[in-house]
Amino acid sequence: MRTKNPYIAEFSHAVHEFFFKYKRYSWKRTHRCPRKMLISMVDKGHFYTGGLADRFKGEISSYAWCKQRGYDFRIRYVYPFCLEDYLWPASYDWRLKDGEMSACFRDIRVVYARGEMGRRMLKLRTRRQIHYWGNMNYLDALNKDRGTDYKWGDLFLELFRPAPELQKAIDLQLAEIGPGYYAAVFRFQNLLGDFHEYRFAELESDDEKRTLMDRCLSGLEELMDRFPDRRFLVTSDSTGFLEAASQIDRVHVIPGRLVHCGSAEGEDYDVYMKSFLDFFMISEAEHVYCVGTESMYPSEFPMYAARLHGRPFERILL
Repeated sequence: MRTKNPYIAEFSHAVHEFFFKYKRYSWKRTHRCPRKMLISMVDKGHFYTGGLADRFKGEISSYAWCKQRGYDFRIRYVYPFCLEDYLWPASYDWRLKDGEMSACFRDIRVVYARGEMGRRMLKLRTRRQIHYWGNMNYLDALNKDRGTDYKWGDLFLELFRPAPELQKAIDLQLAEIGPGYYAAVFRFQNLLGDFHEYRFAELESDDEKRTLMDRCLSGLEELMDRFPDRRFLVTSDSTGFLEAASQIDRVHVIPGRLVHCGSAEGEDYDVYMKSFLDFFMISEAEHVYCVGTESMYPSEFPMYAARLHGRPFERILL
């Protein structure tokens, strides 16, 4: 398999950024804006930023970049929901204030940081305000470059705490499942035909779907047999699988419908909250497993949830 040349990718991004800047922004400067500032952007139709975990990766990495260099850090997260509806600032206030964001192309630098593992950000030098679209975790590269020892979970907890409605839902689920539980995550990516995500295809026949589901249910039971004294939080993007798993003794399933944050818009508040609720509940598990077959997606969502409090994470291939 041919590996994409990073220099070609960098040139392609630079061209994309150049034309995007002059198409989206105005030549007219209406007011002076802070320049030593990076604004992490999640909006519609400009640059692909992936699902919830990918967006967290971009935000945490760019926040670390700002901490190292003395930049102010802000988040403009408005698609397909407003981030402040679900997460509030913790010890650092990342909310964008009126008048802070420039709309003049003479004052800003557009950065699209996807797929280069932070290579472009390490050498970025600019005196302009940075408007940043990114979905990569390059924290290790930043630490190595500047001799810092930032931890992903620590940075997340500096930035974010659950909004009251989300915290209420977390507390309710924690009370129901009890302490000391484990988490098992299954990511089908529409193989079972019940989770819309971009153009990922479902399996062709009901028999194939049934075989895959039975294989995963058996894998879950085998995992649970290793820990007979533990309850298991089971999360998945398949409502059909969750319904079947909920029939197993010692399994806890969070009710509600899940959607992919990068490809679903116009949903109710509670539908989007399910992704955040899953993330924080996985983060509280004593041990986190991502379970699946070779045909399933090796999700990083549970891996980053586990990093929130330094929980052990393990992949199980069925």
